[in-house]
Amino acid sequence: MMKRLLFIVFLILFNAITISAGSDIESLLDSLDNAIDNSDVYVAQRNKRIEALRRQFNKVTDAPGRYKLMFSMYEEYKSLKNDSALACLENCIAIASATDRKDLAARCKALQAYQCVETGQYATASDILATIDTTTLDAEGRCDWLIARHHLYNELAFYGKLPWLTKQYRSRADNLMKELIATVPEGNTYITICRIMSLCDNGLDKEAMAIINRWIKDTTPYSHEFAIAAFYKYIILQKQGKYDEAMMYLTKSAISDVRNAVMDQASLWELANFLNMKQPESARPYKYIVFAWNTAQTFNTRMRSNQISPILTIIERNYHDYINKENLKLTIIIVVTVLLLLTVAGLLLYANRQRRRLAMARNSLAVTNDKLTRLNSRLNDYNSQLNLLNSRLEQSNTSLNESNRMKEVYIGYFLRMCSAYIEKTEALKRNISKHLKNKEYARLDKLLTGSPDERSTFYRNFDSAFLTLFPHFIDDFNALLRPEARIALTDDGQLPTSVRIFALIRLGIEDSSKISEFLNYSVNTIYNYRAKIKNGALSDRDNFENEVKKIGMGPADGDAGEE
Repeated sequence: MMKRLLFIVFLILFNAITISAGSDIESLLDSLDNAIDNSDVYVAQRNKRIEALRRQFNKVTDAPGRYKLMFSMYEEYKSLKNDSALACLENCIAIASATDRKDLAARCKALQAYQCVETGQYATASDILATIDTTTLDAEGRCDWLIARHHLYNELAFYGKLPWLTKQYRSRADNLMKELIATVPEGNTYITICRIMSLCDNGLDKEAMAIINRWIKDTTPYSHEFAIAAFYKYIILQKQGKYDEAMMYLTKSAISDVRNAVMDQASLWELANFLNMKQPESARPYKYIVFAWNTAQTFNTRMRSNQISPILTIIERNYHDYINKENLKLTIIIVVTVLLLLTVAGLLLYANRQRRRLAMARNSLAVTNDKLTRLNSRLNDYNSQLNLLNSRLEQSNTSLNESNRMKEVYIGYFLRMCSAYIEKTEALKRNISKHLKNKEYARLDKLLTGSPDERSTFYRNFDSAFLTLFPHFIDDFNALLRPEARIALTDDGQLPTSVRIFALIRLGIEDSSKISEFLNYSVNTIYNYRAKIKNGALSDRDNFENEVKKIGMGPADGDAGEE
């Protein structure tokens, strides 16, 4: 169980490291793509430095100063343009010779020879080295002379076709290396590279890697020196089978070369070849090899072009195969897209037709709804009219019921009054007859003169009957008047004359002449009473009497007449 758990943990960690490494490589490749896209900027920066040196050279007149500036121009050109670098060294030789500086002239010839070896001009390099008077060389010049010779024989041994001649070249190179190690100071780049390659050839990769790690640590990241160190670390890592890490350092080396405007570079075309083996169906190898080819043309070296040409052919073929496949995919996608577009167009036409049909149906429905709305409106008008008629009918029925109720109450009340008057009249007749029979004229006279005022009694009975029918009449009547115009009952509970007039109006007696007869007042007096009360109305004076007629229109407050 523990072994299985450890194995799972190992797999998780391995996958995490693999994913992280892949992400780092992709990020570096993106940086390289960006550097290539901006390569013109880096080249312009180097050309700007060269132009500044050229302007200074044209201003300086002393030979040492001119030599120094021309040599600086050579150092700028030596990895940018081979022809220009050789021309700068030729100028340095001319300046040194003019001032009898044979040591400087001899050193520049050694550097010319090295530059020719770099570009594959081995015969030219050999001829230049043969013209150098070694007795004139100082320590620095002798170091460059030994390096140029070693580089020449090392390259001849590497590219030689005849075994016996290759063996001679290798022997000379080895002897020169021993002399170099004894002569050249520690830290020389060429010697460091030779030591690394020698250790690798003898299977001492660990020792070679230790030298490279120290070298990388001591160099500025992404400098030209860093590019060289990273390239040789790539060689060892690839030999050890550490391909992801090797690719990381190879990419860093290529980035450094591009950013430093190095035209004589091996990292980028090696990276293109490496990616072509790992990712044949990718646009990057073709982009990198084309850029590397262009830089080789700029540097103007036939050897580098010969090295790149076979790789360019392979990558170009793979790239064309990749492009053809992508074009086939694109063609299929276009055909599918066209079919989809046709399908979508058909669906849109169908949807549009359905939409038109739906619009027609919607318009027809809207017309029908409009007709229904108008019919509903008419029906609502008819209902409103019917409701109004019903309301009026209910009011009429209410009024009729009220009138009927009042008639019943009044009939009962006045039947009782009539009965009472009949009884009083009969009693009066009996008393009169009795007093006449007994000739009691004095009592008869007293009886007649002492009879009560029947009209006052009638008014009291009327007030009592009216207030019984309309117990809240006084309150409702005053509610129609302003506060200062409101009226109260008399102390004996009788209606004031002004109120009694409107009580008669409430009962349906509106004619002033009839009211005057009933109350025993003149018509003018009745009119004045009516006008005075209406002047105190809260609202419309002309509508006051209609409001009075509506008092007590609800259910009866009491049926005292049924006692």
